Amino acid sequence: MTTAFAFTPIWEGGEGSSLLGMNGGLPESPDGSLLVYARKRCLDRPDDHRTEIWICNSDLTGHRMVYEVVCGNHNGPSATFLNNDWIVFRGQNEQQFSYFLIYDIRREQVVYGPIIAKESHRGENGLYPFSISDQYVGRNPAYPEIGGPGVYTLELATGRIRQVVEGGELLAFIRSRGLTPNENTIRMSHVQLNPSATRVMMRLSVEECKALGALGCYDLVTGAWHLIPDKPIHQLWYDDDSYMAMYHHHDGKRIVKETSCMNRYSLDGEIIEPLGGIGNHIDGSPDRKWFVSDTCFPGSSIDIRLYRKGELEPAAVLDSHPFHEAVFGLQVHPNPTFSLDGRRVYFNRLVTPDRAVAGFVDISAVCGEA
Repeated sequence: MTTAFAFTPIWEGGEGSSLLGMNGGLPESPDGSLLVYARKRCLDRPDDHRTEIWICNSDLTGHRMVYEVVCGNHNGPSATFLNNDWIVFRGQNEQQFSYFLIYDIRREQVVYGPIIAKESHRGENGLYPFSISDQYVGRNPAYPEIGGPGVYTLELATGRIRQVVEGGELLAFIRSRGLTPNENTIRMSHVQLNPSATRVMMRLSVEECKALGALGCYDLVTGAWHLIPDKPIHQLWYDDDSYMAMYHHHDGKRIVKETSCMNRYSLDGEIIEPLGGIGNHIDGSPDRKWFVSDTCFPGSSIDIRLYRKGELEPAAVLDSHPFHEAVFGLQVHPNPTFSLDGRRVYFNRLVTPDRAVAGFVDISAVCGEA
């Protein structure tokens, strides 16, 4: 197992922290020339959540600020590229409602938004998905297509917004599976389109699955529903028809780290094949030969582990630090994410108990061994 790697900060600045967004996002532009990240002056001040969105070249030159928002530490502003010119990111308004903006970094102007909604990890096939919860209904007068709770898609080329999952239909489906909706069921999160944008998955809260939640999926073509109760966590699409996610067992008091493992799952929860070993937040290389995860557990050192597909022991530990209390207390999760060429792994690293640095490790040497 390889353990000697150099962590490269995206920004070598002085004061403040830098942050990347959710795992499985696109911190790189599709052509690989640019990076998007955030800067935040303080991670531990609840009265100051000002966060700046920054762009730089992939060789870490040419840093420039493009926007300022207010947001918490968890996933930062979830900034991700949609195409070579547009990024999407989230913020909070004065009423503490989350919104997202789509911004043109070349023309330096807002394209769509703000839209008060829950954001996604990324766009797919020209569409960006988002969810509307009950508390967001009626708060987007500039976008009259947004009605009741559910999942919506925004077509990037035209701005057309379409509801693809209706809240009442979702609740009926949950009940049809013998599960009990609660007040948070309609507040879907982590909505993600598959690569062809023909299915959408969503994390759901139901009474019977309080520890891990449930994972729903709706087929936009056939209208079929799928559900995984007590779901594996930090799920991403593996391909058009299956997920990759981390199995966690909750013993009633805690998640048992030692039994966690990364698998490929069918839409109904059957394990198709193992992908990797112990971890939490995950991502897969574009060719699906390598998988990465963090050991983001209370009381544990925070390791970034790289797995060859199907192996439970890591091929390499890319990084390790002891600041697990800060990771959870400040909610700065590593969120490892592969570059588009599979040669870098991006993640957030705590360098002190109150400062995070966004950066990457070059894994070319390890990948060349496969």
